[in-house]
Amino acid sequence: MKLWQIGALVVAGLVLGEIRPGAFTDLFRSATLYVFLPALIFEAAWQLDARLMRTAWRPIVLLALPGVAVTALIVAAAVHWLGGLALAPALVLGAVLSATDPVAVVAIFRRLSVPPLLATIVESESLLNDAVAVVAYRAIIGALLVSASLQAEVQVSAIALLGTVAGIACGVVLGYLGSFVLRRGIPTPVQIGVTFGVAYAAYFVSERFEWSGIFAVIASAIVLRELERRYESVDVALGVERAWHVAATLANAGLFFLVGAAVETAHLWAVRELLLWTLAAVLVARVALAYGLLALAPPMARSWRVVVRLAGVRGALSLALALGIPAEIPQRATVVDATFMVVIFTVLVGALTYERRIERLDLEPHA
Repeated sequence: MKLWQIGALVVAGLVLGEIRPGAFTDLFRSATLYVFLPALIFEAAWQLDARLMRTAWRPIVLLALPGVAVTALIVAAAVHWLGGLALAPALVLGAVLSATDPVAVVAIFRRLSVPPLLATIVESESLLNDAVAVVAYRAIIGALLVSASLQAEVQVSAIALLGTVAGIACGVVLGYLGSFVLRRGIPTPVQIGVTFGVAYAAYFVSERFEWSGIFAVIASAIVLRELERRYESVDVALGVERAWHVAATLANAGLFFLVGAAVETAHLWAVRELLLWTLAAVLVARVALAYGLLALAPPMARSWRVVVRLAGVRGALSLALALGIPAEIPQRATVVDATFMVVIFTVLVGALTYERRIERLDLEPHA
């Protein structure tokens, strides 16, 4: 999708949301978590090159693990100490906004001459930090809803970690089983159906047992993709890739439209100061990751760091998590409002400015 199309879909959704406020909120959350997200995660993971991921593992791990924690803490501290949000909802908001969704930037990557290694870093970060953010979100929500004792919090964290491991294992097993169908001579429609079946089975089985569905989908896609290279013909591989590209395009179109339609703008003005602090914290956190945390990785060109900073767009997953916050969490509505504002701002700014900014950068792969 082109960036102007992304912006147009969001604006169209905003107009519809003003006409029918609140009518699409539940639809957005359900469609995001159970229809669009598995397709988007699988398609993005399918495109990844495992060899390049191994080459760039240090910046990817830094951005996806400590990067999530740093972002969550910066956001939580800012909205609590400066924005006046209570500590519990501040921690939840930090977890919700620690997941990036650089769809706008990735759309540029697929049209411009962006070095494959840089694209791999940004796309891998998005996939992995989405999964890590969901684990952190569930752990924080679980800790807030149970006893405040240290033992209870350790137990909730352990369950979240085990759910991550179990989700990865589930994805690997289903990806391996699905690979048996990816053989020469099997019709392309059947192989396309198998990849869709594996993606959604990995997600729903993992979510059914409260494991990490996102990690399951990532693992299944990587395993299938690596095994697919051994068995599929070129024509079949291209057919599968085209099918997933169409699915991801449709999913993105639906998501961006529903993002706008789900926003309820009427009461945002009342919490404008908190919203500004939230947005400022998100931007500061991204700068800290690009120019601070990545200093621990091998030397990276400054232009590459600029792209990493620009990739801090928030999207559908953050909104779905915010809408899923239990009613028992105090100031839930304020957390939802802050999340919507950050998503709309980063998506629209990305649609208007990112392509021109990236085109002006020298992205040759030198340090």
